[in-house]
Amino acid sequence: MSEEKECERCGEPIPARRLEVLPETRLCLQCSEAIGGDYKTFVIAENTGKPGSLKKNYGSWKVARKLRAITPIDKE
Repeated sequence: MSEEKECERCGEPIPARRLEVLPETRLCLQCSEAIGGDYKTFVIAENTGKPGSLKKNYGSWKVARKLRAITPIDKE
């Protein structure tokens, strides 16, 4: 079903079981734990106050995700 992929950080094969659950992953489990996953997650407070008002009303939160830059590690 899923084709075999290599981890972009260490170059080891990503287990098929991990690819079944996370088909878009670019990291093996060990590298994902080491750097904190494929994505950086940001939480942004959304201001619901009137335009021009100095009063800040934070009524909701927005969650944004951005792909993390992955730097390959050297194996020696």
